[in-house]
Amino acid sequence: MAWVNKGLTAGIHRSVFDTLFDREDLLDGARRATGFKDFGSLDFIDPLDLLLEGFDQTSSLNPVGRLAARWYLMRLLCNRLRFEAIWQNNLRIATQIVRRPIFILGLPRTGSTLLHEVLALHSALRVPHFWESAFIPKRDPTDLYRLVAAAGQIAIVNRMAPNLKGIHRLGARLPHECVTIQAHAMRSIQFHTAHRVSAYNQWLQTCDWEPAYHWHSRYLKVLQYGENEARWLLKAPGHMLGLTALDRIYPDAKFIQLHRDPVEVIPSMASLSVALRSAFSEVVDEWEVGRDTADQWSRGLTNTLRQRKRNAGLDARFIDVNYKDLLSQPVNVVQRILEFMGLPNTTSFEGMLERYLVHNEKGRHGSHTYNLKRFGFEQSNLENRFSEYRAEYLRM
Repeated sequence: MAWVNKGLTAGIHRSVFDTLFDREDLLDGARRATGFKDFGSLDFIDPLDLLLEGFDQTSSLNPVGRLAARWYLMRLLCNRLRFEAIWQNNLRIATQIVRRPIFILGLPRTGSTLLHEVLALHSALRVPHFWESAFIPKRDPTDLYRLVAAAGQIAIVNRMAPNLKGIHRLGARLPHECVTIQAHAMRSIQFHTAHRVSAYNQWLQTCDWEPAYHWHSRYLKVLQYGENEARWLLKAPGHMLGLTALDRIYPDAKFIQLHRDPVEVIPSMASLSVALRSAFSEVVDEWEVGRDTADQWSRGLTNTLRQRKRNAGLDARFIDVNYKDLLSQPVNVVQRILEFMGLPNTTSFEGMLERYLVHNEKGRHGSHTYNLKRFGFEQSNLENRFSEYRAEYLRM
């Protein structure tokens, strides 16, 4: 079994950190920092308690990790308070409609970032960018501060986890996954990916995801308020876990499901988790990360494919894309998606697509190497575990 031991807490007395994960101290701190008191619905409290327990007891966080986890939760709570103030002070925001959003989902590491960035070039589509997912925009000159703060956050993470850029590129102005927006509801796969919060992750597998999508919808309404109408283009592998709730909140949504061999995906995703955890934890059990990754995405795939088979109306709103086709025939794949979504393929978009593909060829932003045995896998075991999926969707 492989372990990574950082050993960064030697000689530091634990009492310094004893109050970092006290819930009431966090809530009061957010209220003092913002001057607001209303967090809105309190359906985030139970998962917050599980996160605090995990950060304190199971994550093996080093001093930097403990401070970073506290800071991140504080930022989410401050965002909630500022969001509720915006929402309640402008009743017209609630009258906004999120029309026919497009969700990219599927296993992680399937080309979803590439597709998200490519389709975001289309003039009829709107994406959440990292900076406005991480900080509530005010649509005034102070947003420059938020943009700089978001860029600074990315720089710190890339410095702490130097292998991250080659695995998953982040940028303050780049399209960003929904995981950060949903983290404000304390329902997001990003927490266990970056930290070992086992009880929280177990709860997440069977929880009610509707509060996360209710928050998600309200957040999009705030972002689009005062803008020209455009369809939202959204992306996160975790949407496979919450598909039932997503469909209730967005009954007119359409979906792009990406497919790639889990034998390649699972160790790749496990290496991402290890890169993040190693930066902030004293100990990382790589075999445990491997097991968790395989379990979580096996459930996600099973949940999504089962619902598609049971609900013909839902299934008709899906288009399936093979990862190999996306890499080898990106222009053809994008054209097929545009037709399915009822979007025009303009000369301007074609030009931007070609330039993007030239400047973002595979490996340009760093290489990513990994192997099965590092995470305790045998190829035959993963092949057997995902045999039904591989037989049905990898022959497309």
